[in-house]
Amino acid sequence: MTHDPDILATPLFSEDWERAQRPDEWSFPKGIARDRMIGLSMDTRSLGDQYFEAAEAIISLVMKNDVPDYTVSNPILYLYRHAIELFLKAAIEKQSGKPYRWPKGKTGHELDLIVQSAPHLSAEARSRILELHAIDPKSTHLRFGCTGIPGPEGWAEMTEFRDSMRALHTHLIGLIDRLNSKSVCRSESKQFATHGAKQTAFPGHK
Repeated sequence: MTHDPDILATPLFSEDWERAQRPDEWSFPKGIARDRMIGLSMDTRSLGDQYFEAAEAIISLVMKNDVPDYTVSNPILYLYRHAIELFLKAAIEKQSGKPYRWPKGKTGHELDLIVQSAPHLSAEARSRILELHAIDPKSTHLRFGCTGIPGPEGWAEMTEFRDSMRALHTHLIGLIDRLNSKSVCRSESKQFATHGAKQTAFPGHK
């Protein structure tokens, strides 16, 4: 592990953008970009995509035995939970045409409240989201820890949990895309929620 005072004295970000140039995403040097163009293009769904991909990447490391599962379980849960929260808010924003605003006196991270405003969710998706809510009702336990464990205790096989999150992701992204492609009228709302929409199977869901 590097211990060099000069490294701590060096600014984290540089304006030397020439070093960041590369022919494709698989080339080097790898980096973390922070610029105005990225900020302008970052919407709620795009941010959700990043959190979702981060969870997938960590699970990939676990399945290759690069890291033990028990050392990264909470980050995986948090990343998936936050991604789903952002996808829900993106769907609400597409439906309403304005940024999501949470109820007064709430943190804005309560999935049980957010899901009430999300349009056209299947019953299976809604039930799965409420399971995520029960794991961390205020989105604070997975980030900061606290006394006890909120929600049900238990164990989930890693790939089955991942597949369930992928199914939920597919359902929510499909919904966002439909809301983005056209204005959903009231006469179509039942169609999305019932037989007119292709329903996604949720592994392990009873």
